[in-house]
Amino acid sequence: MTTSCKKTQSFSKLDYFIYSASLTLCFLLFKQSDLTVTNNASFAFLHGHFWDFYDYAQAYFDNYYLPVFYWFFAIWNIPLALFGLTPEVTLQTWAHSTPIQTIWSKLLLALFFFGCVKVIGKIADQICDGLGPSGLKYEGLAPRNLLATSPFAIFVVFIFSQYDIFGVFFTLLGLHSYFSRRWKWFAFWFSVAISFKYFAALLFLPLVLNIEKRFLPLLIYGLVGIAVSALQFLLYWHSDAFLGQIFYLVRAKTTDNGISIRLLLAAIAYGAMCIYFFLAKINILTQSKEWQRQSVFACLFAYVLMFSAVHWNPQWLVLVTPFVCLCYLYINSQKALVLLEILGFVGLTFFCINNWAGNVDISMIYGGIFGDFLPANHLLAGDLIGRHSMAISRVCIYLFLYSPFLVYSLERWPLARMYCAKFSKDSNLSKYFRLQTLFNARFLVGPYIWMILTMICFSLA
Repeated sequence: MTTSCKKTQSFSKLDYFIYSASLTLCFLLFKQSDLTVTNNASFAFLHGHFWDFYDYAQAYFDNYYLPVFYWFFAIWNIPLALFGLTPEVTLQTWAHSTPIQTIWSKLLLALFFFGCVKVIGKIADQICDGLGPSGLKYEGLAPRNLLATSPFAIFVVFIFSQYDIFGVFFTLLGLHSYFSRRWKWFAFWFSVAISFKYFAALLFLPLVLNIEKRFLPLLIYGLVGIAVSALQFLLYWHSDAFLGQIFYLVRAKTTDNGISIRLLLAAIAYGAMCIYFFLAKINILTQSKEWQRQSVFACLFAYVLMFSAVHWNPQWLVLVTPFVCLCYLYINSQKALVLLEILGFVGLTFFCINNWAGNVDISMIYGGIFGDFLPANHLLAGDLIGRHSMAISRVCIYLFLYSPFLVYSLERWPLARMYCAKFSKDSNLSKYFRLQTLFNARFLVGPYIWMILTMICFSLA
């Protein structure tokens, strides 16, 4: 039965043209060097270095990831290899990509991105199906549209050109199977997702505890969850280079500087959530709406705690984005979420250009397909903005991360609910902040703040 939950936005041909043109510009103009390094490292597999991959590549690369990343790129690069476009890695070629290599590697990221958009649409439909007219609504903004236009996702995939989108895709497949009650597929897809930097393990544990309390099934879920990662460890356990590089990144991001108070508090909060789910007795058949809502917010909370506890990288924000988009299903004050997301992305931009100056900066334009034709420019965006913006930038980022919890909680407070309802109506204030206008601004700020900063720096230089 079709319910009001299925109502979505309509877009004109002009909207689709602006969207396609904007993504194409980001796709062609920008790329950060991590994609070059990881993609070029995968060439070693195509030249027969399977068992000695980490030992062979350590002369050129720091391969901090399990081989699944490099397998994906190696398989994707087979067509290029057939035409001789994946040369043996040397000291001269390891950090350089040809335009065709750049386009081909970024195309893989784009395919996974739109795969995520499709899967999150299916998850949103699962949440809404069968709830009837009084159920959840996305008469305002649909999760698939929100993810497709997310400034954070567009930045990570099309500008920063990072491959964390692989793990996001398999995580969403796992959540889709979870809500379908296909437990074997849920465990399998999460096992694959966990092998991409292990992030998905933070979600897997509370999701399992929300459906299973018995010791033996919990043990089986745990073994399946680590199975794909364990297989890769077994394949390369003989390599000292593998062991040294794989464990370095985990230490660097967590305990290299000791156990901080924020890491301890986050661990306590995460543990409390897991204990709550283990003790909670929810019937997923008769309380499916509550079960799904808890699951979505639990996934977001687990990732937000991670951002609150460790030294994070900007590309990790793509992990959070799908769950923020799903939270829109449960929140009436969507305008507030959109505004906080815009502020959060502006904050992330200013934070990146100062904290990773010369790396996650306008210098990424030299990694694009036109980079070799551009003049040298020593003026960076951080020189324009200045480090005085760092504190407020971090505040904006964390406001975005916690915004679904803040807005959802406020909507359950009578006084706040009254003001939210007043703002949502066509008041004098609201007419300047129409939902569709904010939605458009949210998308446009993603690609164009980076293009504008780049043009300003080149024009001044």
